[in-house]
Amino acid sequence: MAYGHRCGAVKAGLARSRPPHRSHPNPGGIQVTDCVFCEIVAGRAPANVVKEWEDALAIVPIRPVVQGHTLVIPKRHVTDFGEDPDVSASTMRRAAELAVGEQPMNLITSRGREATQSVFHLHLHLVPRAANDGLALPWSGGHGRQRAE
Repeated sequence: MAYGHRCGAVKAGLARSRPPHRSHPNPGGIQVTDCVFCEIVAGRAPANVVKEWEDALAIVPIRPVVQGHTLVIPKRHVTDFGEDPDVSASTMRRAAELAVGEQPMNLITSRGREATQSVFHLHLHLVPRAANDGLALPWSGGHGRQRAE
């Protein structure tokens, strides 16, 4: 493959590679450096695109955890869901558009390193689930040091 990452997570024909020469301005006009998602939005980094809207992009992650695992990212750079409620809400709407149907699914986003955020650009994980799929959420099993009272 010339562009994009391996695509085993999305049904054949749905994902397309985005060539790195395609250009998109950051709608917020903010110059962001070292943000892989901003690079993807700008067309300077490869990605397997599932769907594109004027305000967001759905892509296959580099290492999907199950078939159909998809990331929904806003085109405007915001660090996390608390930075701009309007961008967060519109990104959630785009995720909901992809999650139509009855399939069980987790919608996951993180805020901060302690919450396992590794890319500091808002992104929502859509993770289809199935019985006995072997996936566990980070807090499964009640192993937290501080439990809710």
